[in-house]
Amino acid sequence: MKIAIVGTGYVGLVSGTCFAEIGVNVTCVDTNKEKIESLQKGNIPIYENGLEEMVLRNMKAKRLKFTTSLESCLDDVEVIFSAVGTPPDEDGSADLKYVLEVARTIGRNMKQYKLVVTKSTVPVGIQEELDKRGVKVDFDVASNPEFLKEGNAISDFMSPDRVVVGVESARAEKLMSKLYKPFLLNNFRVIFMDIPSAE
Repeated sequence: MKIAIVGTGYVGLVSGTCFAEIGVNVTCVDTNKEKIESLQKGNIPIYENGLEEMVLRNMKAKRLKFTTSLESCLDDVEVIFSAVGTPPDEDGSADLKYVLEVARTIGRNMKQYKLVVTKSTVPVGIQEELDKRGVKVDFDVASNPEFLKEGNAISDFMSPDRVVVGVESARAEKLMSKLYKPFLLNNFRVIFMDIPSAE
């Protein structure tokens, strides 16, 4: 399975590395060129016990790579995780400009079905961009909130008590089940619900 994770902050980098560890081919995307160049050299910008070794191991195995261009990997992946930041705006509300840009980039460039999974706020703008292009391409949106504790994030991700996923289609549910099944072989506890409930 091939996925992209947009955003290489704490959640994005840990999630991408853990997915690569179980055999998923992961492309981590970030617009910060210096950060991507540093990651490509094996320099990890955060400390999480065991993360550096996992990143290096999976880069060497060619299951984990880094790029500044979502467009460059979009045709190769079926699932895109949006793990970009939603910093507080001047009025204290979440600034969604990064979430919206990810959605617009997907909408401007997708050619076949995609499942877009958010770690924070559900992206709007994909359908708007498809309409502008005058094309009909199926896609689903899912919500998959993260429950990682700093200092224990790898363990939390690799051995979760449960995984919460909000979906609106059987196709999205099937893809998310396939993606998370290796983490929950002994106790498959993916809890599916509608998107607002998952958020």
